[in-house]
Amino acid sequence: MRYLSSLYEKQIKEFLKEDALIIGEMVEDYGENEYQKVFKDLKTRFNIISLNGKVIYDSQKYQERLENHGERNEIKELKNKKEFFIIRESSTLNTLMAYYSKIDKNKSGQDIIIRVSQNYGEYNRELQNILYFEVIFFMALNFMIHFFYKNYLKRDMYRKLTRIKTFLESGQDKKEVYLGDDQWILQFWRVVKEWQEENIKNIERLAREKEVLEKIIDGVESAIILLDENFKFTVRNNNLLYLFEKSKYNCIQGIKYIEIIEVIKKAQNNQNDYREEIYIQDLKKYFLISIKKLNYNREYLVTIKDITISRESAEIQRKFISNISHELKTPLTNIKGYLIALKDAPESLRNNFLNTVERNIEKMENIILDFLNMTKAESLKILNIGPIGIEKLEKQLREEVDGIVNKKNGKLEFNFEILSKDNYIKIDYEKILMVLKNLIENGFIYNSSKIPEVIVNLYEMKNTYKFIIKDNGLGIEKNKIDKIFERFYRIDKARTSNVAGTGLGLSIVKEIIDNYKGEIKIVSRENKGTIFTITIPK
Repeated sequence: MRYLSSLYEKQIKEFLKEDALIIGEMVEDYGENEYQKVFKDLKTRFNIISLNGKVIYDSQKYQERLENHGERNEIKELKNKKEFFIIRESSTLNTLMAYYSKIDKNKSGQDIIIRVSQNYGEYNRELQNILYFEVIFFMALNFMIHFFYKNYLKRDMYRKLTRIKTFLESGQDKKEVYLGDDQWILQFWRVVKEWQEENIKNIERLAREKEVLEKIIDGVESAIILLDENFKFTVRNNNLLYLFEKSKYNCIQGIKYIEIIEVIKKAQNNQNDYREEIYIQDLKKYFLISIKKLNYNREYLVTIKDITISRESAEIQRKFISNISHELKTPLTNIKGYLIALKDAPESLRNNFLNTVERNIEKMENIILDFLNMTKAESLKILNIGPIGIEKLEKQLREEVDGIVNKKNGKLEFNFEILSKDNYIKIDYEKILMVLKNLIENGFIYNSSKIPEVIVNLYEMKNTYKFIIKDNGLGIEKNKIDKIFERFYRIDKARTSNVAGTGLGLSIVKEIIDNYKGEIKIVSRENKGTIFTITIPK
């Protein structure tokens, strides 16, 4: 029926096109004031229309009912095409009409539109009559086939299938006896059996391949979407589901964020492969969107990858290198300057200059050591937990910080409350040693008291260890406590009191405790001191 309808549409289009050509030749030969005289006997329904939609001439004299035709589909489409054909309901005649329109030139050489139309309702009714006839014919044919099948073919087929069943039950030796002159049934059965076995193998193979493919797609860290030509989801894996609406399979409705939709629209407009990085403010995340057009079936393969961590890591690495370069440049510049000055310096100033050079070398050593410790803390994520005696821990810490304690003429105190009688605790000795060493050193470095003092308390709980490190140093302003774990961050007072500080120590502490799944709390008062409380699981 659809094919028949298409033939009718092509035929009427050709008729209208021929009429439009004839009318176009006449329009080129006659002016507007002659249209009424020239076309008065023409039976064809047509209009001559200006490019802005104004009706110049109507062959059926419906001017009093006509409006500007600029918004009619057959007129609008001529902006991009030379001709256009459509079948639609006429708002003027209230019937189904076929329209053909083309751009031509009038006698003055100006572009005008010739629109020819014909009532399509009669054709439609003729098609309906054919459809009714086809329905009645095929219903009768179906009834006859059903009657024949029921009264003959069904019984005969049942008899033959019974023979096949008997053959299968009786075995290969009796096939000639049971099948007789119906050898084709056995051949038919063999073909079906082979097809069935092959089909089962193919189904099993496809099921395995589908399962593997689904696991591969779900195993990719990116969201993978296949969009059809109408931009509906045909395939979507289970990654980054927070970007999508549940139970929505249209691209516009199914994707939550307009930033992603805009990128897909760009790919649609370009009709080419497309790739773009975006930042979604609501999520505070960066995404890389890649779109590939599959030309053979007009589909789009979209991959969305969360690149926030890599972007942030690159930015952190850039800042880190910049800061470490700056921190090393300052003491190097000082060393170079004072070494040059030493050449001509009087004897009374030489010791001062050498002391300054020594302090800057010490600062460089501290920077490099902290840099190595930071790299170590970041790279060694696996905890090496084992039993360690608290006496060994205390002794090693005293040896590590002995230089700064003596230099500041300070006091270092340790207090332990351990549940085990043998005074052993189970920790990652190297990492906890690094944490405590940094906090103890900071307690002395950032301390202007006459007698700097740091107290280290360790309390063993049922499931955790709690370290409390208390000092009587400079303290930290309340609004700066959240910043002290940032790399290279140092409070202003620390910059003036000791040039050896690098600003990396507390970031190392934070990195290790985070890896330990532990917790750090800070209580501080300016010029009174700071208390660090660290809790780690056993």
